[in-house]
Amino acid sequence: MKKIFTIVLALIAGITALIHFSESHCITEQLTPSPSESQRVLLIPLDSRPPCTKLVADNGQTADISVIMPPTQYMDFYTQPGEIASLRSWLLSEAQNAQEAIISIDQLLYGGLIASRNKAITEADIDGLIIYLKELHRKKPSLQLYAFTILPRMTPPDYIEAYDDRAQLLEWSRLIHICRNEPTDENTEKLRELESSIPPEHLQSYKEIYNRNYQLNCQLARLLAEGVIQKLVLAQDDGEAFSLPNMRLEEFVNYVNNQSIDSNSLQIIHGADEVALSILTNIAKKNYIPPKNFKVYVDYNNPDTPKNFMPYMAINNSQTADERLVFHGSKQVAAPADADYILFISCGSRSTMNDRKKTINRLTQYIADGKPVALVDLSENFAAQETLFPLMLKENFPMNRLVAYAGWNTASNSIGTAIAQTEIYLTALSAKSNKDSAVYYNLHNLNNRFFEDYYYLKDIIDLVNISLKKKGYTNVYDLDLKHNYIWSDDMLKKSLQQRLYQYKYSTSCNTPVFIPEANASFSVTDISLEAFFPWPRTFEIYLNTSLKITKHKTQ
Repeated sequence: MKKIFTIVLALIAGITALIHFSESHCITEQLTPSPSESQRVLLIPLDSRPPCTKLVADNGQTADISVIMPPTQYMDFYTQPGEIASLRSWLLSEAQNAQEAIISIDQLLYGGLIASRNKAITEADIDGLIIYLKELHRKKPSLQLYAFTILPRMTPPDYIEAYDDRAQLLEWSRLIHICRNEPTDENTEKLRELESSIPPEHLQSYKEIYNRNYQLNCQLARLLAEGVIQKLVLAQDDGEAFSLPNMRLEEFVNYVNNQSIDSNSLQIIHGADEVALSILTNIAKKNYIPPKNFKVYVDYNNPDTPKNFMPYMAINNSQTADERLVFHGSKQVAAPADADYILFISCGSRSTMNDRKKTINRLTQYIADGKPVALVDLSENFAAQETLFPLMLKENFPMNRLVAYAGWNTASNSIGTAIAQTEIYLTALSAKSNKDSAVYYNLHNLNNRFFEDYYYLKDIIDLVNISLKKKGYTNVYDLDLKHNYIWSDDMLKKSLQQRLYQYKYSTSCNTPVFIPEANASFSVTDISLEAFFPWPRTFEIYLNTSLKITKHKTQ
């Protein structure tokens, strides 16, 4: 009986779509929209990786936004910092032809995210940045500046190399925060012992990272109060609840509460790579009058999932979703029927693998009910078999009926990008006259995520890394690919092509998708892709799909 129920539900979406173009007057055409980018938004990215650059630009196209970024030669490249002076000059020049700019403080101050973790800055460096931002505002007062900065993670900088020193610094970071909240004799004694065993220069340099960051954030907050910048986002990357970074963050919040700063203009969230995309989402939404404030029903694969802490997260899944929806001005509702879309968060583990089919049945029912679904498909152990994706293919789930898919690195990355893609797409779909364009670009973005987040990050990356390890390259997560780039690139391309053939000829890919707003159905009829390693490491890839999409419309 359960099997019959599953099959019936899986067919509903396809049958519903087919009804709309099976009439005798059906018109079929190849969908090849031309970009109509009516707005320019400047972006100083966090770093040069595709999640911080390409992903933002790709989603901007859905809403007719052209994301303008600095020339590649000015940007960082892995451990090589960006050219700060050139980046600042470029932004001053381009500001004359734009109304909005999303700027990474870490890029303009340090030269990128990795540089921010290892490069010491002085008060003079901070003062220089503040002077520059004031000058930028003076020269183009109408430019809306959306600034974001990543709070330093608790992991010690790379120049502290000894394992014991790094481990002790992490323990000290936790204890210093705990001792402030619970100053027991036992905790205080442990803290003294740690401080006596850590080399003084390491402890001082570690403290200084967060002292300088506190100074920087206070000065940025003052710029916010003065109207130099319009929005400031502080994001926490790879943290823990008790740590020196969180302790200094609490001190900063106390500082802000004592200042005349609008709470809506300063927000603190968890994440890093996806923050620029989240800011772009709010820009896209406010471009349409009235701005859309979505009603969202959040569902989970398991009763324990909301309270679970995923790897590298300082807050649980429910808190992560709540935080990001508040960031976008969206409201959670208690019933799916009242929602504009469903945010479905699946966190697979060894204990939930047997429940995956039930979860897919629920997703299928949402689709059958006509609800847009954004799927976050995480794995506790970063393992393909713990995710929903492979079973969805087996069950012929109509993958292109999803409005977003994410199974990236951290829960905040994935939840943040899934919400962003969904809200940009649904806003554009309801407000744009060219519905076909919104559909086309969102299907492109959706399939990019299938291949990067599932096929690469949950599957192929392990094959590449294991092969490299067998050849003696033990540090595959930070690899000097100049010695084996061609071989690694060849493994990447061949593995992706094999999975591409599996996917693009599947029922899941080929099932037509009916879009009520466009009054038409759309079929992905072919896919090709390109991919390579953008940095000399295997952790992420540059990936881009090219889709052939057919539109079916009845007269």
